[in-house]
Amino acid sequence: MSAVSKTVNPGSNPGSPAAALQRPVSRTGGRERHLPVTSARMGGTGTAGRAWCAAAAALVGMGAAFLVLAIGPGVAPASAACPHAGAHAHEISLPKLRKTVTCLVNRERSKRDRSRLKQNDKLKHAAQDHNDVMLAKECFRHDCPGEPGLGRRVRRSGYTKGQRAWRFAENLGFDKTPRQMVKRWLHSPFNRDNMLDPGFRDLGVGVGWGAPKRGLDDTDLATYTIVFALRRPRR
Repeated sequence: MSAVSKTVNPGSNPGSPAAALQRPVSRTGGRERHLPVTSARMGGTGTAGRAWCAAAAALVGMGAAFLVLAIGPGVAPASAACPHAGAHAHEISLPKLRKTVTCLVNRERSKRDRSRLKQNDKLKHAAQDHNDVMLAKECFRHDCPGEPGLGRRVRRSGYTKGQRAWRFAENLGFDKTPRQMVKRWLHSPFNRDNMLDPGFRDLGVGVGWGAPKRGLDDTDLATYTIVFALRRPRR
């Protein structure tokens, strides 16, 4: 198993000099095939290009900084078992796969007294578009060639329009079942932080059959993109 976590500037290319912070890669040997996961975080104010530093949990840009405001928990009770959590590739429809992953994420949050995340159509389109690009180009990254980075993708979706502040994060991964995918994110520190972040309120999920890795037998795999987000409207 391998895992990669990184924090980048909106629209930057991970691994390039423009990257704000590059997390180290950790690899652990295992018996199963390599099924990677990766995460990214960022955010801003009403001006594009301001980056959110995950380590400081502050929104910073153009010499000005402010802390993300906390929102009341509004915690929901732990949900019942999520249908299709153990479903393998093609055993259910993609809409059901999306619903199952959302259920599993919210179940893990509820266990830890976190608020449930609401599905947001704009974030769903941002996540699904990226998921489709990854599979089409066999590119397992937060920004593939010819594609805008996470920050631009979310802004273009319209999610930040009319908002005075926002922040968001993205988890990527592929695995055999929704349950195994969520479990793998939980065992990856930065993916876990994204998924259980108490500040996030919305999410969008992209799903597709196969894996974005050239030469990998992906007949029994599904690929996932989840965008987690919080926004604050203008007063």
